[in-house]
Amino acid sequence: MKVLIRGLHRDVTEQMLRDKLATYAPVTSVELMREGDPNHPWAWVNLDIDAFTAWRLLRQLDRQYFAGSMMRWYIPAHQG
Repeated sequence: MKVLIRGLHRDVTEQMLRDKLATYAPVTSVELMREGDPNHPWAWVNLDIDAFTAWRLLRQLDRQYFAGSMMRWYIPAHQG
């Protein structure tokens, strides 16, 4: 299940995000995007979980502070 995480701190790395999320779900890939506003990058994260578990994680981790900034979680409706 692919999730979009916005509002990350400029110093966050893909490995930091992978390590943070690995305690909650198996992480398949992390793609960090710094284009636009490099002070608040966003990331596409692919988790090896079903939709129900993804929504549960969204409710648990959305608006949680990580590395000095508040994460905002989104689950795209279309998963290809």
